[in-house]
Amino acid sequence: MLCCACDTGTLLPTRVDGSGPVGYVCNQCSGALISLAPYLDWARGQGLNKNCGHQQVDASALERGDEGAPDSKKALSCPKCSRIMLRFNVLADKAHGLDYCFHCEEVWLDQGEWDYLKRLGLHACITTISTDTYQRKLREQAAQDALIQRYRSTLGDAVFDGVQRFAQWMDAQPAREAVLRYLTHGPALRARAVVMRAQCVDRIAPFLIRAAVLAGRRCQS
Repeated sequence: MLCCACDTGTLLPTRVDGSGPVGYVCNQCSGALISLAPYLDWARGQGLNKNCGHQQVDASALERGDEGAPDSKKALSCPKCSRIMLRFNVLADKAHGLDYCFHCEEVWLDQGEWDYLKRLGLHACITTISTDTYQRKLREQAAQDALIQRYRSTLGDAVFDGVQRFAQWMDAQPAREAVLRYLTHGPALRARAVVMRAQCVDRIAPFLIRAAVLAGRRCQS
């Protein structure tokens, strides 16, 4: 089969990464075509895909995740049926995507993407990545990241970092709700009390002045 990524190499049957699932690896660009049925058998045999729905990506892995894993952004055609493959993002940052042909039940990994998935702990979750639930979580994470970035841009790094430290402190408070009520209503109540005192003084000031004038007249008489 002709490689769908470089269009010059030949896909040869072999095990991905030497001990991974059986697939076809390009002899030119080192991309890999993996059949999903044998891949699932391999993952079950390794006991690796039991917690894919709740997989947490390690933060340190994100920092080194892209090393040696260039991602092809072009649309790919399935090497078997020539249909356009569907791309699904691996993480919310959209740095990498896996290309699927559901007609042939194949998935394409660019050079280095298998190692990239292993560093993230997602190499046994290839079928999960293409699900609606997984992709919805990515969209929610992307929206949250965009909101955080917008607040950081508006407040500035120093203020935003201070707000985050305060939020972490709040999360650790047993009387969190009371603190929130005070922050929400306390300053407003104090300001209202000041206004009420000022209004009271305004009302009684004329009477006080008149009383003072009358007292002065009595003293003169």
